[in-house]
Amino acid sequence: MAEEKEDEGMMKGFGKRLFYYGIGFGLGCVMVWAMFYRNGDRPAWMPEGRVLEYLETVEVEVNEQLKCELTCYGIPEDFMNEDFWDNAKVHFKASDVEHKPCPEYKITSTTAEGYELEIHIESCETDKTATLRSFTDMSRKDKSCDCE
Repeated sequence: MAEEKEDEGMMKGFGKRLFYYGIGFGLGCVMVWAMFYRNGDRPAWMPEGRVLEYLETVEVEVNEQLKCELTCYGIPEDFMNEDFWDNAKVHFKASDVEHKPCPEYKITSTTAEGYELEIHIESCETDKTATLRSFTDMSRKDKSCDCE
């Protein structure tokens, strides 16, 4: 009889602890949601996301020769818009991330117009600039332009 009461007391104590644990866990989940996910804009955690997030916010410089090539291929100069960066993939093995002072990245993506592009871009986070070094239209590799 005394043993049954002892077991009953233990179950009440365990249930009470489980209840408090559930409240704490629930409050923790609410706090994490409020701090990180409330506005729907989750910060990038992985290197690819961080690189693409940075490049989307900075103005990318394009030299005159590349502007000529873009015109020749029929690609608008403002092709690096939100759609482009949303579909982009960074190829770190083909990139020079150790290049000093500014790492260079090989990125592939599809533009809103449907062009599948591979770009090489130099990203300088120290002075908030990025420069397009080259691009390849993967859907029309055989086309050439006389831009110099």
